[in-house]
Amino acid sequence: MLGRIWRLLIGPVLSTRRVRHERLPVLLALPVFASDALSSSAYATEEMMLVLWSAGEEALRLAFPISLAVVALLFIVVFSYRQTVYAYPQGGGAFIVSRENLGEFWGVLAASALLVGYTLTVAVSIAAGVNAIISAFPALLPYRVSLCILFIALMTLINLRGARESGLVFAPPTYGFVLTFAILILVGLLRGFAGDISPAPYPPYGEGAVTLSWLVILTAFARGCSALTGVEAISDGVAAFKSPESRNAALTLLLMAIILAGLVLGITYTASHFHVLPVKNEQGEIVETLTSRLARTVLEGTPFEWFYYVVQAATMLILILAANTAYVDFPRLSSVLANARFAPRQLANLGDRLVFNNGIILLGVLSALLIVYFRGDTHSLIPLYAVGVFIGFTLSQAGMARRFARLKPPRWRIGMMISGFGACTTGLVLMTQLIANFRYGAWITLVSIGVLMFLLFKVHEHYMAIKGQLKPKPTEPRTLRHKVVVLVPSVHQGVLQALDYARLLSHPDEIVALHVNLDPRPPAVYRRVLKRTKDEETELRLVTPAAEKMQQEWRQFVPDIPLVILDSEHRSLTEPIEEYLDELMEREPLDQVTVVIPEFYPRKWWHHLLHNQSAWILRLALMKKPKVVVSTVRYFLER
Repeated sequence: MLGRIWRLLIGPVLSTRRVRHERLPVLLALPVFASDALSSSAYATEEMMLVLWSAGEEALRLAFPISLAVVALLFIVVFSYRQTVYAYPQGGGAFIVSRENLGEFWGVLAASALLVGYTLTVAVSIAAGVNAIISAFPALLPYRVSLCILFIALMTLINLRGARESGLVFAPPTYGFVLTFAILILVGLLRGFAGDISPAPYPPYGEGAVTLSWLVILTAFARGCSALTGVEAISDGVAAFKSPESRNAALTLLLMAIILAGLVLGITYTASHFHVLPVKNEQGEIVETLTSRLARTVLEGTPFEWFYYVVQAATMLILILAANTAYVDFPRLSSVLANARFAPRQLANLGDRLVFNNGIILLGVLSALLIVYFRGDTHSLIPLYAVGVFIGFTLSQAGMARRFARLKPPRWRIGMMISGFGACTTGLVLMTQLIANFRYGAWITLVSIGVLMFLLFKVHEHYMAIKGQLKPKPTEPRTLRHKVVVLVPSVHQGVLQALDYARLLSHPDEIVALHVNLDPRPPAVYRRVLKRTKDEETELRLVTPAAEKMQQEWRQFVPDIPLVILDSEHRSLTEPIEEYLDELMEREPLDQVTVVIPEFYPRKWWHHLLHNQSAWILRLALMKKPKVVVSTVRYFLER
């Protein structure tokens, strides 16, 4: 039943041979890998202008020059990453580059920073997309968190269906967003130069206004740099491109940079020209975004006012679908870490649809927790956002500079200068981010990265310890001393089948049947019997009629195997069995004990709810005992 629902949601199983057919051409790769970076233009300008707004109109005049600095930094990073995709066509991005060229510590730092950044990408993108909906329909504000969780679940489901399908789903909204904002910016410029729109005076900032200082300018630049988040995604996922992988990835990087630069500069210039700012309510919450306000201003008084809802729909779709960049790269980077034994091996497994299911689900859960904790507030999440990304930028480019110096390929000096300059630039921006955003939450990102690094190293230590312990050693072959213990709830067909299996494992002389009496209360009908212990001493023991009846049935159906009955004073099933096994291995020095557990298996799923699942409980209890092998023999019921 559950399997059918799963197949209906994510589609039929794909053959491993189809991996190459699931790779993406440039036109589909651009929306899959660049939607995060492109969508950040919808909130990067807003975050920058919110900071400048607090310092008054004089500071707001710096919005466009600051956006030029952001775009310059964008092209520095992109040209450096183009070298990375040619040098590392297998993907892996900052983790592989830093680990190979700078050392294991720096590689794990880069991976931790990117994983935290990808989780924040989903939370920020979804929250910003929901804010675009709320800007058009303010009545939805109380349902912001619920809407965010709903969209995270939808994105998780879409990505579980596979990379090619997600590319087909995301291409129309991504290209639609670019076209819609290109039209909006063009109409705004035409109306502005024609004098159709007179800039309104800037509204007062309210409480918290400050004077213009270098810290304000640096903070505005740091917030504006959120436009660069997602740039590294292409270098992480080169292996997802169609052949030639590196060439297609480099082309996609360049296209993304050109489009993103045009959007950031266009939105910032038109918003500054018309004195457009986001709208706050009395509580200081943003109830209308800057892009929403810009669309209203540009389209107001024209026959195309309806186009405002097209702009908002396009913004909402691109922001929500921008989370797809993280959904592609978080699982892929997790699989690289798992293969390098820094993350649980389950994260390296390809799912039914040739995607890393476990990484996709993990990302969805983590981002949903962030949304709940920060109540879906984009402006609380943004200061946490860019720190991890710029750590990855800096380490990746420093690693590439080191690689050029170490391998000295053709034109290595030029490549080293480009990567070195990029590393220095992004390193300075990283310090700016930390200074400007530390008190706004950047410290949380640093702590999260530190905790994740600790966990990754502990996982690696565990796997290395296992590898050392499992390393084969030359030993002389020997015969193991072995005994089989069959657990017997009662005498029925499933138990008899389990006993047949036990006889295949060992001679009947080495088989013991074990029954636990969970209700050893002494009624009046008890009688005294004599029993010989291991020390040949005679003792008095009480036997219930039920136990005596079972012994009679046992002698009738299983005469060749002895039955041991244990009383459980505290009504525990596992405790007396574990004590018996410990005593058995102490009394008869054994190398191995096989515990056979008979279990009947109902035909219908809901029948399982009517039984106490004692076999499952016993398996869990006995799995931790050394020298004990647990084997379950299932008897399938017909009705």
